[in-house]
Amino acid sequence: MEPKLIKNIIEKDTAIDSRFLNQLAYNEKMAELGQLAVGVIHELNTPLSVIAAATQLIMREERLPEHVFELLERIGTEAQRLSQISRSILTFGRLDSGEGCEADINLVIRDVLQLLVYEIQKRSVQISQRLDHGIPILSLDAGRLKQIFINLVMNALHAMEGGGAITITSARSGDDICEIRVSDTGHGIPPQELENIFEPFYTTKKAGEGTGLGLFVTREIVTAMGGSIAVESRQGIGTCFILRFPLSLP
Repeated sequence: MEPKLIKNIIEKDTAIDSRFLNQLAYNEKMAELGQLAVGVIHELNTPLSVIAAATQLIMREERLPEHVFELLERIGTEAQRLSQISRSILTFGRLDSGEGCEADINLVIRDVLQLLVYEIQKRSVQISQRLDHGIPILSLDAGRLKQIFINLVMNALHAMEGGGAITITSARSGDDICEIRVSDTGHGIPPQELENIFEPFYTTKKAGEGTGLGLFVTREIVTAMGGSIAVESRQGIGTCFILRFPLSLP
């Protein structure tokens, strides 16, 4: 056998072994994620149940000011949403497309920004919205979309502790795609880290400040709904996440 052919066979076998080892490592990460998810669910459910129950009791009080009642109602709603999010972490591998649901993408974006208004103001971040009001209602789950945008906006805020700007745009791309961009003027992501940011447990935050699950779960939800997510970033300039969803599911 010629030496060149032998070399090619060895290189091919090495590549196969490398892919096999990478797959084993990925499977181990998935197993770790499952164990962590169970722990997260147990830790979250008790305080969330207390919050929901206490909110309902307070709302029964007579002569409660209307604005206080509305705030309590919102707290209860968000507590329920958090419970749904915790359950979705366990079942992300079985997420369906959301077919049969309906969502106004621009309304979802505005709701998320209103929900995070305190965090936005606290960090002195300016928000710009350029939303295309000609986008039709999408056949997607509004609750899961809200989870996606909360994750992306919070990531942007964490990248701009000293202030900055977030720009959110929505537009039609061609005849069948809705494209949403979430851009910030934060510190950016180093090139060597970009390829890893959607991996489970991968985080650039300090110990105790992040689990490394936010972007991973975000990508899983986007993919399950038939969409795609990409990222562009330049250090010292900022980061942009690009989401694309079908205007009508097949």
